[in-house]
Amino acid sequence: MGLDVRPRRRIRSMPDESPGTELTEAAAERGSQLWLFPPAKPMNERFGAEFFRAIPRKPGVYSFRDGEGTLIYVGKAKSLRDRLNSYRYVHPDRDSRKTWRLVNEIREITWEECESHAAALLRENALLREHRPRFNRANVWPWAAVYIGVREEDERVHLRVGRELDPQFQWHGAYKSFAIQAFNAMCRLLHARYHNDATPLNWFSTDHAREFSVSSADCMADRLSEFLSGRSSGFLTEFESEQANESLPFASQELALHDLVLLEQFYEKGATRIRKIRAEQPGDELISPEELVDWVAVQGA
Repeated sequence: MGLDVRPRRRIRSMPDESPGTELTEAAAERGSQLWLFPPAKPMNERFGAEFFRAIPRKPGVYSFRDGEGTLIYVGKAKSLRDRLNSYRYVHPDRDSRKTWRLVNEIREITWEECESHAAALLRENALLREHRPRFNRANVWPWAAVYIGVREEDERVHLRVGRELDPQFQWHGAYKSFAIQAFNAMCRLLHARYHNDATPLNWFSTDHAREFSVSSADCMADRLSEFLSGRSSGFLTEFESEQANESLPFASQELALHDLVLLEQFYEKGATRIRKIRAEQPGDELISPEELVDWVAVQGA
């Protein structure tokens, strides 16, 4: 059945109107729009109640296609019937414009049952990576994740963040893209600790290039690798216990403290996560962005 193209008009109350004034004011308070005709219910009109009653109450993934047969959205559900039924009641005043546009474009619904909600999450991620439907955003581009590499050469420790893995580095990851902020914080703190006299006033408000080096000391490369792989947070403890930023200006001290907090969060949400994934999936290979996305999805199920 085609789209409902009946005109929709906003009802405006004139200053001298009395019967409809309360209704208009109440609608204004809710921030909603009054409709001369009720908004269409595209899903009901196209598929009917019987279609939705036939959907199983089981976990799985579902797919929406438009009139040209193009896959436009993939979702997962603990109960396919409950989730798909919810699309019948999408309303332009209550739901997002994106959702309203989506339900108006759907012409075909298919679903696939899964053994569990976790299995549905993994299947959804696989479909998103394969098809990248235009109404999906999350987990469509898992390769946005990055790696951090460590290399020691000529009495200097070199750090690099990126997705292209130079074999001269020992790489760690994959991490979500917030690792780029953690990398910058790490570079700032290392420079302040080992080159304090040469630290400019604006150092802690500066982001750095994707590669950084600092004079090697105290087996730093090993300690950095332990930190990045989630095996030990001793690298951070050294900064805190030695108060490496004591001689910095007060404003820089505050920013250095912010960097320490950022790295603590990175260790908990990034490095420790890598250690847990590797414990569940033993091996010598780096964790792929796809493995990272799948693991995070299952943990949140």
